[in-house]
Amino acid sequence: MIRLLHKYKIFVFLIMILTLFAQLTLQSNAQEKTGTVSGRVVDIDGHPVPKLPIYIAPLGIGGGFTDTVYFPNQYSLLHQTQTDGVGRFTISGIPTGSFYFGVLPYNINKQLPHDFEKDLEHFLHVWNSPGYTSEYIDALIYNNFGLAASDYEPDVKIQSLRVQGINFYTTPGTEEIAFGIDTGTHIENVEVIIKPRMRVQGRVLFNDGTPLANARLKIRADYRSESSSGGTRARPWTDEEGYFVTYLNENYGAPIYTYTISVEYQDLEETAEPIQLAPGDRLDNLTFTLDSPPIAPKPIPPITKPENNELEPSTKPKSSKKPVSNEVWIVNPANRHAYKRILCETVDDAIVQATDEKAHLVTINDEKEQKWLGAVFGHELYWIGLSDTKKEGEWQWQNGEPVKYQNWLPDDYFSETWDADERDNVVITFEDGKWYAVSQNSVIVKMTKMAIIEKADLKINLPEKKKRP
Repeated sequence: MIRLLHKYKIFVFLIMILTLFAQLTLQSNAQEKTGTVSGRVVDIDGHPVPKLPIYIAPLGIGGGFTDTVYFPNQYSLLHQTQTDGVGRFTISGIPTGSFYFGVLPYNINKQLPHDFEKDLEHFLHVWNSPGYTSEYIDALIYNNFGLAASDYEPDVKIQSLRVQGINFYTTPGTEEIAFGIDTGTHIENVEVIIKPRMRVQGRVLFNDGTPLANARLKIRADYRSESSSGGTRARPWTDEEGYFVTYLNENYGAPIYTYTISVEYQDLEETAEPIQLAPGDRLDNLTFTLDSPPIAPKPIPPITKPENNELEPSTKPKSSKKPVSNEVWIVNPANRHAYKRILCETVDDAIVQATDEKAHLVTINDEKEQKWLGAVFGHELYWIGLSDTKKEGEWQWQNGEPVKYQNWLPDDYFSETWDADERDNVVITFEDGKWYAVSQNSVIVKMTKMAIIEKADLKINLPEKKKRP
């Protein structure tokens, strides 16, 4: 009940902001189809912030939740600009709807390649098309800046907005301040107040002192406090001297945290000594030395099949059911269960297909089974059989087995703000196969088009043994 009340308060708060923004609109021309927002960006001391890339993006609001833009897949939805020398900005061409302000890294325009739109188009095609290996997708991300959400992490965050002397702040549970744009709306003299984010700056070296330059890392930052534990995952890009920056979540509510930070590059890993940080702290010059001579980035592996693979005409009758990727059952020698991946439109579609196969969505009982699944099927987005649809907060496997093992990503890993009460189903993710709970409105749901199914009684037709005379 507390969660639902909190969710309702956030929703009401956002509606109040939208209403106030509508009342504070200074100009409106009903003949214009788009709106404009202008103002300036200042820091918490009131100083103007020049040359800062900012954007306005559509904000989905419904059922008490907010849905923000997902990077890099929805990068094209941003209405972008950069503040001038005195921090002023104007963003025009904004259609009718609900929006929020956001900030990008200072150097984003320099780091994104000139043909980024073409690279992103190819990435989205690969992401949404079956038939590409997880190794190929990972190689695309690890060899191209702009294809990971970490590439869009700004060094500052928006603390509040001020319109005609009225301040609008973020509330616990949401990072966005929503506002509405009506036909021909012009919102002027908006003051955007920003503040520094909690972060760790580090450097990665090989054992001969050579910096790991211009490379993609995996960063794991696990924390402990008096009342909770958790962590974040990121994939930042190093600069020419091997430096990187990773940002930590400040919304856990503890006065101090003990963080253990690990760096991974290919098959190498290094973990720093535990450090203590308070909300808002910034730690610099954390050095990681990999126990290896310099290693070059891995080349992009071949694609499993051509992008426009045309199948030979078949004389077999067409089935009304969606094909199951021509997969075969694969037996896990550890438990003698059989597994197969299928194509599906939704998790419900996957359950129907599994039932038709006299199987169920996969149940994962221990770390060994998890690793075996990753080795066989790769780290991609798959529906699994875990849900809390029967009773909120009580996770259950579809086949009725008790939950003995868990492998969760942090709730906020994909920067979604959907309330936990609405996250009823679970997917395996491309982040080392870790699990993520999703709501029906999550962008992850729209991208998950495969599932892994399992059966314990696969029968193999073998010739009968001849009786001995």
